[in-house]
Amino acid sequence: MTTPVSRAIMALATAWMGDHRRSWSLAMQAEYAVAAEDGRALSFAIGCLLAAGREMVASAQGRLRLGGYALAVAVMLPMATLQIGCALLGFPFLFPGEHGLPSAMLVGGAHEDLLRGVYQGAVPSLALIQLATGIGHARLACLAVERDWSAAFRWSVWTLSAMIALVLLMTVLFLDSRQAVMQVAIVGLELAILAMLARRHGELSPPPDETEAGF
Repeated sequence: MTTPVSRAIMALATAWMGDHRRSWSLAMQAEYAVAAEDGRALSFAIGCLLAAGREMVASAQGRLRLGGYALAVAVMLPMATLQIGCALLGFPFLFPGEHGLPSAMLVGGAHEDLLRGVYQGAVPSLALIQLATGIGHARLACLAVERDWSAAFRWSVWTLSAMIALVLLMTVLFLDSRQAVMQVAIVGLELAILAMLARRHGELSPPPDETEAGF
C-alpha cells in the first residue's frame, strides 16, 4: 500500500514543479528510486511534496498554477456537482423554497394549472441545459489545471451562453430564475478570472528563442 501512495505523492509533487523546474523533477525521481530501495519511499515522497509546495508558493509560475488549481477545486468542480445534481434530482437548487421543480409547478394560481403541461414538457430541456453546463464546468476544471487558457475561454463562453439560455427559458415559463441568474453571475466571474490568469501566463512565459525560430 505504501508504494502506490508514495508514487501518487511523487506524481503530484512533479506536477507542482511545473515545466520550468523539470530538471529538479527528474532529479527527485532518480533520488526517489534510491529511497524506495532503502524503504524510505513514503517519507521521501512527502518531503518532495512539501518542497514542491514551497516552490510553488515562492515562484510566480507556481502561484499561477496554484490559482488554476484553486479556481478548479473551489469554484468549477462545486458548480459542476451542483448543476449535474440539479439536472438529475429534479432541480432542488433552482427551486429550493419549493423543493424542486415538480413542487414549484403545484404552487400558484389558475394560470399555472393551465400551463402545467407546458412546464412538464419543458422539463427535459431544462434538465439538458443544466446537465450540459455541469459537464462544461467539469471540463473547465480540467482545462484550468492544464492551463489551456484558449480552450478554457471557449468552454466558459459556451457554458455562459447555455446558462443565459436557461434563464431566458425559465423567464418565458414564468419560473423563478433568481438561482439561475446567480449561476450566470458565477460563470461570468469565472470568465473574468480565466482572462486574468491567461494574461498573467502570457506575461510570465519566456519569449521564443530566436535560434529555435530560425533567425
